[in-house]
Amino acid sequence: MNYSLDTLLYGMQFRRLLEKEMKPIETEYGLYRIDMQILLYLKHSHEHNTSKDIMQLNMFTRGHISQSLSRLQKLGYVKMEQDLNDRRCTHNYLTEEADAVIRKIEKISKIVWEIIMDGVTEEEQKVLSTVAKKMNRNIEKVL
Repeated sequence: MNYSLDTLLYGMQFRRLLEKEMKPIETEYGLYRIDMQILLYLKHSHEHNTSKDIMQLNMFTRGHISQSLSRLQKLGYVKMEQDLNDRRCTHNYLTEEADAVIRKIEKISKIVWEIIMDGVTEEEQKVLSTVAKKMNRNIEKVL
């Protein structure tokens, strides 16, 4: 087995780095890791902004997503609107209050990206991206 590849796939070092760098935001704003990931997702999701859409990331359970969205709504970062065609469905929209938090999250995400890609060429990054997509498709076929 390739230890470096295993470490990358299991993501523990990456997760620890991300947690370390994001800790000040968690403390300052009272957020959890899932909250920050959902905020970033909603920023780029456009019309794909339902809980079901977030679930397709395959990172969180329905319950965790629901709890996070409720917490983000109470903090004033997300507003929920019922779908006009399907009353069981709600659309989640970011509020202006979320802008400052998201800017800080994106800044730290950029720093983390620079840390992990230090010394990795653009060509190597493209190869890594291609391989990762193929590996994800292989996993999805089995799941």
